[in-house]
Amino acid sequence: MIGAIRQSISHKFMLAVLATTLTALLVACAAMLVLDIRNYQTNSVADFTAQADILAQATTPALEFNDAKVAGENLSQLRVRPRIYGAAIYRPDGSLFVQYSRTPAEVRAVLGQVPAAGYEIDFDRIAIFKKIMRNGELLGTVYVGAEYPLMAQVQRYLLVLAAVLLGSLLVAILMSSWLQSAITRPVRALTAAVNQVVRKRDFSLRVEKTTDDEVGVLVDAFNSMLGEVGERANALQESNTRLQQEVTVRVAAEEALQQLNNTLEERIRERSAELEKAHEQLRQSQKLEAIGQLTGGVAHDFNNVLQVISGNLQLLQMSMAGNPEAQRRLATAAFAADRGAKLSSQLLAFARRQPLQPVATNIGRVLRGMDDLLRRALGEPVEIETIVAGGLWATLVDPHQLENVILNLAINARDAMKGEGRLTLELNNAMLDDDYVAYESDVAPGQYVVLAISDTGCGMPPEVAARAFEPFFTTKREGEGTGLGLSMAYGFVKQSEGHIRIYSEVGNGTTIKIYLPRSMQPEVELPNIRNAPVMGGTETILVVEDDVVVQATVVDMLNALGYRVLKASDGQAALTILQSGVPVDLLFTDVVMPGPVRSVEVARQAKQMFPQIEVLFTSGYTQNAIVHGGRLDPGVELISKPYRREELARKIRQMFAAHKHGAPAAPPPQLPVAAAAPAPLGLEDKGRPLSILVVEDDQDACNLLTELLRVLGHAVEGVASAEQALDTLAERRFDVLLTDYSLPGMSGLDLARTVVARGERMKIVFSSGYGSAIAGDPAVKAALLPKPFTLTSLQQVLHDTTCEGA
Repeated sequence: MIGAIRQSISHKFMLAVLATTLTALLVACAAMLVLDIRNYQTNSVADFTAQADILAQATTPALEFNDAKVAGENLSQLRVRPRIYGAAIYRPDGSLFVQYSRTPAEVRAVLGQVPAAGYEIDFDRIAIFKKIMRNGELLGTVYVGAEYPLMAQVQRYLLVLAAVLLGSLLVAILMSSWLQSAITRPVRALTAAVNQVVRKRDFSLRVEKTTDDEVGVLVDAFNSMLGEVGERANALQESNTRLQQEVTVRVAAEEALQQLNNTLEERIRERSAELEKAHEQLRQSQKLEAIGQLTGGVAHDFNNVLQVISGNLQLLQMSMAGNPEAQRRLATAAFAADRGAKLSSQLLAFARRQPLQPVATNIGRVLRGMDDLLRRALGEPVEIETIVAGGLWATLVDPHQLENVILNLAINARDAMKGEGRLTLELNNAMLDDDYVAYESDVAPGQYVVLAISDTGCGMPPEVAARAFEPFFTTKREGEGTGLGLSMAYGFVKQSEGHIRIYSEVGNGTTIKIYLPRSMQPEVELPNIRNAPVMGGTETILVVEDDVVVQATVVDMLNALGYRVLKASDGQAALTILQSGVPVDLLFTDVVMPGPVRSVEVARQAKQMFPQIEVLFTSGYTQNAIVHGGRLDPGVELISKPYRREELARKIRQMFAAHKHGAPAAPPPQLPVAAAAPAPLGLEDKGRPLSILVVEDDQDACNLLTELLRVLGHAVEGVASAEQALDTLAERRFDVLLTDYSLPGMSGLDLARTVVARGERMKIVFSSGYGSAIAGDPAVKAALLPKPFTLTSLQQVLHDTTCEGA
């Protein structure tokens, strides 16, 4: 068993094909052999029964007139049938009337009563008995005995089946060799490169690019990622060197203090060990954060490049309308840009950094609205069945991103079915109880809406299903997929606080179940602008974009749509234009802007100067400016880069139309105030002392945090679990509850909910290694202290808490 697991994919593939082929052939051969034996027996019985019928008809007159001579002549005609070795006619009383045999030794002696009509098979002989009737009167019985060479027939058929089996196995060997070579060659090449990088830890290595298709794009991205990771590793190494120097200085100071107070020796040693562990945790947190920033930064720059390419391609298509050859080439380039945008979007989805705009949604309406789209994408050979249970609950989800997930999973199913089969989409309500979630660490018990997508494809073996959600893992041949479809679906579901599972069996298809939590909010139907007409207008739009090339492209697109366009390269220039009094109908700004004035501050001041102005953000990577917890802030409108001219035109007209009719598509924007960040507070600026309860299961982190808070002048008590915290709160009152989000047993969020339910009047601060992407609760008003945090950020959270308390 262990040897089979360690074999390569190519060997497993060939063994699976050969085993399947051999089993199928053996079953087919056995079935055909049984069928042939039955057919041979049926034909033989029918043949000799017909011969007995002929003899019965011919001998009837002879029996009536007791003419044995004529009857004997009739029997002698059987000499032309060499397989018949004997025959006889019996009178009604069972006595022999006349008989025939090839040789005297083959005469069958019938003693006693003649057997009833029918047949008997005795190994290699068959006997037929036929009663002779006339007007309901029994005249006699015909007996025919013949040879029945069944074993010879079986031997001949086995020889034929053996030849067919050998030929089929030879063909199966050739086909499996070709298929496993074509499928596993690119996988082995990329795996070998990755293993070499991991083994040598040399980020200067690069994978050789052999194609310009999706695998080539993947190789370029992989090489770029190695370069970025190498730079980050060097930075981390320098940081580690500095930290080691700081530890060396601290140890020297502790050794000097040892001469003054020997009683502090043990405390100093423990303190140094705690700090070293804290530094190690900090370095690990910084490394993970660097990977997240790398993903987002690459996506941002990549989307800016794609936006320039896509925008100019669309402008060229408009200016070269009369040139079919140019239109064909431009369409090909635009298609490639769209594929790049999709890849970037999938990377953000996997990293759980795509901006979601969730609303209370009935997924049944989403499926019905996608019916035509799915049929066009999958083709007529794929039969689509949609089953929606009655009384379906609503769920809080981004419907547009959900459509992308469903479409990707449907296309994966189509590929698994080789373009022909049955796709079933089923929706129903479900309750996940404690017994189920006990084996799932990332899902909470409660009510869910379940979307099951099932196909009749080839299915997946367990080892493939176990890796199906890994990014860039795919079993398709080179050029047939990026391996990000299921990864994107996984990231989207997790970002939506849901759960996803794969059920698959080789040869019986695959089912993917998506669990999305139930929403008690009333259903919201978003306007469908996908098929809206592309229209321009005469309103004034202020474009704020620091990338000159992107800015020029956007301005050209808006001018072509008829709008009056103003432009600014940073937030300060945009405020200058707004303060000049020029009427502006829409502010179109990039989220990430250079300079002291951020985009959200520009939007806030624009709303103050022009209350009727519309604000539309755009970005290839939103960071945390307008996205918190992976979701767009309430009332914020966003169009992600790269966008097409049609998408931008429809989005702008939708916003103007909603404003004109007095029915905004979303609540009024609640943009965060982007005033200049306060200067870092020094240790001398502590504010009023606070009593703080720290809940942290990591003992080293708990000790470090309590020490830092005591240095800041606060009264601190630390516990390791939410249960201990509740016991402590029952005995004492605290000003601040500072708790880790993830705790053993009861989570930090559940602890906060319990504190609020008890009516405790205290401020709550979540400290989490998940950054700002943690799931909150509207009933719990809490501040966030993302890990890793600095002394400045810790002071700032406590300072804000003090101000709010005042």
